[in-house]
Amino acid sequence: MGHYKSNLRDIEFNLFEVFGADQTLGQGPFGSLDKDSARDLLKEVERLCTQDLAASFVDGDRTPPVFDKATGSVTLPASFTKSFATYHEGGWDRFPLREAHGGIGAPPSLIWAVSEMVLGANPAIYLYSSGPAFAQILSENGNADQKRFAELAIERGWGATMVL
Repeated sequence: MGHYKSNLRDIEFNLFEVFGADQTLGQGPFGSLDKDSARDLLKEVERLCTQDLAASFVDGDRTPPVFDKATGSVTLPASFTKSFATYHEGGWDRFPLREAHGGIGAPPSLIWAVSEMVLGANPAIYLYSSGPAFAQILSENGNADQKRFAELAIERGWGATMVL
């Protein structure tokens, strides 16, 4: 178990009791997701964060990626690679996307609740897996070439990074 401890009760309180997110679930653009499904989803994300993602936080934070110019490859710590694969294979990188792009069409408040837990457990996992979400913005607002690039990025699960 890693460093991360969520406060799922606080997240659910804010989502459902303060902001009334359950009033929009199960209807309109969020028709495929009801309150019980949202709660189950949050519980699974909490488990994923506390068990799988947080476990590689220290390695990912203290062992920087290594770029090999000769091969064009990047090496990451094995524990981080495992966490990232678990996140990606579970489809969590597509969670914030609209249904047209392979997401489940969750409301923004639920997307932010999931994001809060993932960012708390392992910010690098969140950022690396944000490529499809960034590409969705380009797909909806770009020119024809940018939209084609965005669709490829979403389809192929391209990641994202920041170089500071």
